[in-house]
Amino acid sequence: MTILQIDPNRYDVWSAFPTYFLEQSPVYVKGTVTTPTAFIEVMGHGIVAEAEVLLEEMIEQPDDPYWLGVEEEGLATYSLVDLIQLHFHHPLLKIGMYEADEPYESIHQKWVDGNHVPASKWTKETYEAHLFREKLVAPYAPVTTCSVCEINLFERYGNDASKLMEYHLQDDHGIWVCPTCHKAIHTLD
Repeated sequence: MTILQIDPNRYDVWSAFPTYFLEQSPVYVKGTVTTPTAFIEVMGHGIVAEAEVLLEEMIEQPDDPYWLGVEEEGLATYSLVDLIQLHFHHPLLKIGMYEADEPYESIHQKWVDGNHVPASKWTKETYEAHLFREKLVAPYAPVTTCSVCEINLFERYGNDASKLMEYHLQDDHGIWVCPTCHKAIHTLD
């Protein structure tokens, strides 16, 4: 077993994971795996993270401000994980695109295959300069729907959706896109 599952109705993964990833802080996820590295699935959505399993222990629900609803009573097995990579809209690991008992190597290959950015035409410096220009041109999004995939980020992220939108600049004009599509556009350039 290589997948840990999180119920988004019980835990605010959409807020917690970006925070813990940026802080480089470990987080407890209910469940256990048989591999030193695990993939984390948001139930009903798909795999959103790769994480190193630091330890597993039988404890009561860990103290974490991102739990939703009433605290669960009793002991359960939790894995303390360190988020290695985070991708909320992974193109190859949406729900239904993998099996629960799929081997680690297979899921890992899908994870790697979906994360090719930036394209070979970019150097680190030119890519960062391009992103800087895009942010300068349009620092605040007036829309929350991606021009490419047409997903409205407001439905999932609420008022934070406009902060997540990114402006893609190409040939002196641009479009508003979600981070995943922006990454894909730069991959295909």
